[in-house]
Amino acid sequence: MYLNFRGSLNNVVKFEDDAISIYGSGGKKEFAIYAHEIEMLGEFFEHTSFKQQEQLLKLKGVKKYSKRQRDSVWIYVDDRKKLPKKRKGLPLQGYRVAIDPGHFGVNLEDAQIEQKYLYFVKDSINRPNDSIKLFESELTYNTAVLLQKMLEEQGAQVFLTRSQNNFTSFNCTYNDWLSNHKQRVLDSLKKTDFISAEKYNKLIKSSNYKFFWDFFRDYDLLNRAKKINQFNPHSTAIIHYNVDEKNEPWKKTSNKNLTMTFIGGAFTNENFEKPDNKLHFLRLLLTKQLNQSEKLAHQTVLNFNKNLGVEVAGQFDADYLKDNCLMTESKGVYSRNLILCRLINSPLVYGEALYQDNHVECEELMKRDIEKFGIKTNSRLINSATSYYLALFQFLKGL
Repeated sequence: MYLNFRGSLNNVVKFEDDAISIYGSGGKKEFAIYAHEIEMLGEFFEHTSFKQQEQLLKLKGVKKYSKRQRDSVWIYVDDRKKLPKKRKGLPLQGYRVAIDPGHFGVNLEDAQIEQKYLYFVKDSINRPNDSIKLFESELTYNTAVLLQKMLEEQGAQVFLTRSQNNFTSFNCTYNDWLSNHKQRVLDSLKKTDFISAEKYNKLIKSSNYKFFWDFFRDYDLLNRAKKINQFNPHSTAIIHYNVDEKNEPWKKTSNKNLTMTFIGGAFTNENFEKPDNKLHFLRLLLTKQLNQSEKLAHQTVLNFNKNLGVEVAGQFDADYLKDNCLMTESKGVYSRNLILCRLINSPLVYGEALYQDNHVECEELMKRDIEKFGIKTNSRLINSATSYYLALFQFLKGL
């Protein structure tokens, strides 16, 4: 239901009498799934590596698999994602949860590159010495650690994509990555023809700011997804905090405050120009992950609303919700073709708990007046982490 963005895939994905078919740009049928193959291929796409899926896409094409061929595919299925057996002990024992705390900048230099910070004087006339200084990376990381502790108390095995609030997913700062890895990575990509010599030369010479937006941002996101998929989680939480888009450049506060969550889907015709995206589409089409993500995301946004007291966003409350997302049947849950929502092979929720630039939130988020799990934090981050925790707990126990 949520995979086809406003009919964009109508000419490339067709539900025919005997098959689901994918067509290439020239109108030629490239891949077909027949009714007797759906269950087997759903298991395959959920429980195999991306390389194995690539091989299947190339080898199968439009062929019908016989029973013998279907049985031979089962041997590639990794059963590590099977649900733990019911037993005495902690309620989440045996479940794996991945958490991705968004961004990495916790100083003005890095945060200005990412454009993920707030730094302004809230009231320059009456309180000229009181400045607002927030880094989204620090907020997301602290929330992630709080959530990790809550889940681990119930027996879950938890994985974070970065191990410090100023780290990228490569477990080093952005500047350290530039110093120690940029040349090597670009050389390797050029050698394997992943990037052209022209692009290589531009990237080598580009500023840290331009390099982030032209290359590193997506490279880091791909690595986050890769690490999560290697962990093979039963569910994933992607943690972010939002801002009022109409308040740009965010040098003052806003009266708006909304909460929302995202899941995958909303593919476009242009997405299918990359073979990788066809595989992500097939996984979401053939498995229950998209429906499971909607359930998890719905519980999360309901908890945000209840525990944080933030109004749930409607489709016309932000331009990106209206223009870039599909509404789901669950209030506050939007199908959006974000990189992580597309690449991560598990049910997931991409959360935007509140607006950091709200006139009340910005001051509350700066507080460090509560200590929990040895972390100096505030009630807003605790309530946000609790909202994710309650949603994940309910979701996992319902699998």
